Amino acid sequence: MRTNRYVAAAATGAVALLIGGGAAFAGQSADDKGARCEARLAKIAEKQGMTVIQVEAKIKERLTARVDAAQQSGRVTSERAAMLKERIAAGSLCQGGAHALKAKHRRHRLLAAAAKFLGLNRAELKAALPGTSLGALAEKQGKSVAGLKPAMLAPVETKVAKAVETNRITQERADMLLDRIEDRIDRLVARVFPTS
Repeated sequence: MRTNRYVAAAATGAVALLIGGGAAFAGQSADDKGARCEARLAKIAEKQGMTVIQVEAKIKERLTARVDAAQQSGRVTSERAAMLKERIAAGSLCQGGAHALKAKHRRHRLLAAAAKFLGLNRAELKAALPGTSLGALAEKQGKSVAGLKPAMLAPVETKVAKAVETNRITQERADMLLDRIEDRIDRLVARVFPTS
């Protein structure tokens, strides 16, 4: 199937981006990497009559299937497989552009917004999270999960809106980023943080 061939080719490149840390674009500036990746995804999406989000979802499905196969064959441990699948689900295939929100920085900002909503400072939040989730902690603090999620999203929405205003990203790209962030917030709110 033609769609599968294009998606497979994109998935091969995505493996280098997501798992190999972007070595495929060594020597290029961050702007070049992001722009080339976005252009490639847009071209694949156009050829297939799909949206970029749909193409990215297909690529992530294929990457996840590869990780599952590697785990079943014993090439990676279950812990490594779980970590890779989390990176695939949370990652952007085109991270690296000047306007891309870095995953670690993004998570820090999301947790900072959560702490503010919960009435905690960073140290208190860090101390309270092991063995529980943000959602459970919100309820314990007398706050609603329904209120926590928009509170975490608000600072990102402001930053993305400013990027659109200054023409650093398109509205389409902004919508895609916000969709991804909302998914990440859902996972972060539900995630039980390790005790160690």
